[in-house]
Order: sequence, then C-alpha cells, then structure tokens
Amino acid sequence: MTEIEMYIHQFSESQQQLANALYGLLRELLPEAEERINYAMPTFWQGKAIVYFGISKHHVGFYPTAEPIAHFAAELSSYQTTKGAIHLSLDQPLPKELITKIVRYRLAHLNDRAVSPRQSRPRQVMPEEVFEALKQADVMTAYEARPPYQRNDYLSWIKRAKRPATQAKRLAQMVAELQQGDTYMKMAWSPKKHRS
Repeated sequence: MTEIEMYIHQFSESQQQLANALYGLLRELLPEAEERINYAMPTFWQGKAIVYFGISKHHVGFYPTAEPIAHFAAELSSYQTTKGAIHLSLDQPLPKELITKIVRYRLAHLNDRAVSPRQSRPRQVMPEEVFEALKQADVMTAYEARPPYQRNDYLSWIKRAKRPATQAKRLAQMVAELQQGDTYMKMAWSPKKHRS
C-alpha cells in the first residue's frame, strides 16, 4: 500500500470512492511524478508540487494551484472553488475530462518554466530546542531515518506556529510519531517504502 493509499484508507467508503478515482486518474496523467504526502496531503511532485488533493467531510479538495483555476474559471463555474482549490462533491461523479485538462495545463505550465528539482522548498535548519528534545527522547536515529521531505515538513510545521505553546505541542507530536515509527502527521506511514 502506498502512502497515498494509506491516507485514503482512513476515510469513509464514500470519501474513499471519490478519492481513489481521483488518485487513479492522477497516476495515469502523471506517470513520471513522485507520489508523496506534503503538507499532510497527497501530492504529485516533479521538481515541485504539480497538484495536491485532500479529503474533507463533504468533498475532496483538488489543489492544482491558482493559475489553472483562473484559466478554467468558466468550466469550473458549477463547482465551489477558492483561489487554489476545487471542491469535488462526494455525491457527484469525478469530472475526469475537466481534471485531465487542468492537469495537462498545469504540467505544460511547469515545463514552460523549465522547473528543476533544485527549485524546491529550502531545507529547514533544526532549531537547538528541537535537537535537544529529539536527543532527550532518544529519537534522533528515527528522525534521521525519515525521508528528507518529512524532516523538512516537521521542522517547517513547528517553526510556523506563532505561539510557543503551539510549537511545544507540535514538537511533542513529532517526537511521539517518531517513537511510534509508523505515523507521519497523524497518518499511517510505512518506512519500508522509503528504504534505499
């Protein structure tokens, strides 16, 4: 089971049905993309994120970034959208043709800009208090065994918290997940998928 399949598996049957249909279509459309969980959402990555999706109570959010949503605004008029998201209702069939056009547009746009892998998010530096907490909990080896994107996501997530109490809570969650070994951002995760 892939990380994305594990993510989908934790939801209800109706949520899984639409999410699996979207996931299958994205795999067909983006065969060269790396699949990962980024910002706690399934992501298709080629030097940078191409598209994300996430499951909510009444819809599956599809995140192709703002530009494709603006470009296809007329075709998206019957969908609830935000600047960067399209809400796909659980009680409606997957709009495969429209999603195909959006993904192809997004991919062509990335290729036009000649995106290279080096343009990805900057690597986060571990703050001293995080280092000390990991050392004290004896999870530094578990942290270093995680894929680079997870280490980066954890540090960025902790750093983004404005209140010290929230930072402490996020750090405690990271330590607990490293101790469990099979959880990442409250989702099931398999270390076997990431061994080189």
